[in-house]
Amino acid sequence: MTTNVKSTAHLRGIYAATSALGDKVVSSDAVFEIEGHEELALLIKQFPWPELSPGGEIEVPMPNGAARWQPQQLKINQQGQVTFMETQAGHVQAMMERLIHDNGARFNATVYEGTQDDYTRKARIRDCFFQLDNPDRDWENRSQVMQISGTLFFHYLGTES
Repeated sequence: MTTNVKSTAHLRGIYAATSALGDKVVSSDAVFEIEGHEELALLIKQFPWPELSPGGEIEVPMPNGAARWQPQQLKINQQGQVTFMETQAGHVQAMMERLIHDNGARFNATVYEGTQDDYTRKARIRDCFFQLDNPDRDWENRSQVMQISGTLFFHYLGTES
């Protein structure tokens, strides 16, 4: 027997089950804060949210040509896209130069769901560094702030108590 997904009773059930899980997270409601450079959190437009999961799968052979899966170790070394909005004073470039000079480009950071003062969740990431791409300057682009994008490499060891 097939279920008629257009029936109102079925849709009411889906709606109730989905609503019971609560409101969904809005992607923009987050802040990335670099230790020692907290004032620049307002310039970091895009960043990865850390998640713990196995690093992949291990195929385990079994008799008669069968196989099963088991998870690899947790993947704590992670990476993701990051985008900064540069200021006329060159805050992003100055921060990178300070990070390179003071710490060999490495830093620790905290990501917040919400803001630093009012958040639902936060995650501490460690031993981070950026590999930034050279931004394009374009004489015809009079309607967009300059953005500097690249990759953030970091380590996430789970939620700390």
